[in-house]
Amino acid sequence: MTTNQLRNLTEEELLERLLKGDTYAFDCIFNKFYGALCLFATRLTSDKFTAEEIVQDIFCKLWSKHSDFHSLNAIKAFLYISTRNASMNALKKQSRKMKHDQAFAFFKEGSEEPFINEIIYIEALREISTEINALPDQCGKIIRMIFEDGLQPKEIADKLDIAISTVYNQKMRGLSILRKRLSDKGFAVLTAVIVSIYFR
Repeated sequence: MTTNQLRNLTEEELLERLLKGDTYAFDCIFNKFYGALCLFATRLTSDKFTAEEIVQDIFCKLWSKHSDFHSLNAIKAFLYISTRNASMNALKKQSRKMKHDQAFAFFKEGSEEPFINEIIYIEALREISTEINALPDQCGKIIRMIFEDGLQPKEIADKLDIAISTVYNQKMRGLSILRKRLSDKGFAVLTAVIVSIYFR
């Protein structure tokens, strides 16, 4: 079964294949969460290289335990909690940097709320990215250039050699589609990012 076919599987079917040791199912879960987890770990450690190492190690642990999970939500919880714990351990080891000490103090004090807020934000970004990829070609390209690359409409028009009015029309078309597909949190994050780009 190809990766594209796996994407069309229900969560139950994907989990069933993973429990049987299907490496393609594992790859699908890896692709689903890897980018978001790397961003999560990077925001905690302030070190992209360390974050990638942490997440790769977490996925190795996931594979070694692949038969222990009974839902994709359990897998997601394992991935985020393990990434958080490994990131905090990395911060302890890297305490020579003041900003890491301060970040660790922030997350250590109080409750789980800072971590939960981070996970909600990262999951919103993952949702947005998935839905942008599902937009019509030109529409998706323009929204991606705004949201991911931080480009202004004029910059996009110049890069794509199209009229700026086309950029605005496709942007509005994309936002209209995304408003229907995204959760309230996802759309709020998307619009906040776009507004920050327009007023930077």
